[in-house]
Amino acid sequence: MSCVSPRGAFYAFPRLDIPEGDEVFVKELIREKHVLVVHGSGFGQRPGTKHFRLVFLPDEATLTKAYSAIGKFMKERYS
Repeated sequence: MSCVSPRGAFYAFPRLDIPEGDEVFVKELIREKHVLVVHGSGFGQRPGTKHFRLVFLPDEATLTKAYSAIGKFMKERYS
């Protein structure tokens, strides 16, 4: 996973290096870790790339919990 630092927005658009589509990633993330993000294919990403959109408006404790869950999900699924 990689991400360009957001500039003047309240969301990030991390790029995924995963075998399945970004829609599968989003569905499995919410099922397994109860974290909701939006698949990047809904935002006109370049063909062949995979992303998800993450809003970072919640409070720091909520974001820390969500980021930790995403990290665990990535480690468990793709390591």
